[in-house]
Amino acid sequence: MKSFGTDKKIWTYILGIAFLTVCILNLEQVGKVLSVLWSAIKVLVFGGMIAYVLNLVMNRIEKFFGRFHNKFFTRFNTALSLLASLLFVVLVVYILLAIVIPALGQAGQVLIRVLPQYFQDIQKFLTDLFENNPKIVEAIGNLEIDWKDLIDQSISFLGHGIGNVLGSTFNVVNIVISSVVNAVLSIIFAIYVLLDKNRFIRLYHRLGNLYLGKERKDKLTNALQIINQSFGSFIGGQCIEATILGTLCAIGMYILHMPYPLMIGALVGLINIIPMIGAYIGGAIGMFMVFTVDPMLSLGFLVYLCILQQFESNIIYPRVVGSSVGLPGIYVMMTVVVFGSLAGIPGMFLGIPTVASIYKLTRIHIENKEKELKSKTSVKS
Repeated sequence: MKSFGTDKKIWTYILGIAFLTVCILNLEQVGKVLSVLWSAIKVLVFGGMIAYVLNLVMNRIEKFFGRFHNKFFTRFNTALSLLASLLFVVLVVYILLAIVIPALGQAGQVLIRVLPQYFQDIQKFLTDLFENNPKIVEAIGNLEIDWKDLIDQSISFLGHGIGNVLGSTFNVVNIVISSVVNAVLSIIFAIYVLLDKNRFIRLYHRLGNLYLGKERKDKLTNALQIINQSFGSFIGGQCIEATILGTLCAIGMYILHMPYPLMIGALVGLINIIPMIGAYIGGAIGMFMVFTVDPMLSLGFLVYLCILQQFESNIIYPRVVGSSVGLPGIYVMMTVVVFGSLAGIPGMFLGIPTVASIYKLTRIHIENKEKELKSKTSVKS
């Protein structure tokens, strides 16, 4: 039996190496197969991601409804919690859009209106600066911009760029309809998963007991719990931290009499969900919005946001996110750089909890091995 087990492991390794070699030698075909496979399952993958995020809200609502010892709440707890979670998410998205979109449109109109005046002010400043050099003054005076034509050309350029990316009108309509259908299917799949999540949990335990055995199933369950805790803590912590930062940004701008406090605060908080670089992106957009009203005030906004960002990075973030995820700062930086290069913003967002999970599991494995080694050493002595 021992020889059979050893031969089985050897053949497993040989087949694994052979399969890997074939894949490496046929990378193009493997890429095509993976592309087709991704097209087939991407709706389910996105649906699962939506279900996971919604479940973070749903679990808390389920616990709240569980306090009511009532037959109605006991029977329909899952459905009521899911409905409340969906309403909560829709309400949050609606509030953010209601704050940001009108203010963005207003800022765009202000920018178009004040750009010619800013250009004239810059011309006057340069003319006064080089008043002793007639040639430079003449060149500055000859600079003229047809703002209407510039705006028309910018809109036309954007239109051509979008057209080149998307193709013909038929392709544009096809892409939009396909995206909407996929989004709806993902949401519907997420709803089905959440409604039947208890059934999936029971199925996991039944299959685990049948095919893995109690010891292996317990190890797998423990690993899945650590992964779930890492992702849940990261997502929840990011949302709480973004809310705190956005609120502080809006309050500070209101006290300092800066324009668009609600819109910029919501924008800074929302984009700050992106790890590491989110606050800088939000700050750049916010500074641009303030610039449309008062260029000098935009510098004040930049100074204020830098101070707020330092406070957030050194006090708020470690307490809200860092301690809950349990990943040292150096690994966070490495994760953002590597996963950001591989998969952009989604890579940054998913990379930190993924690496945190691997870090925790590796640490537990090392601690267990060290305990085994100490016990063996103590027995021998």
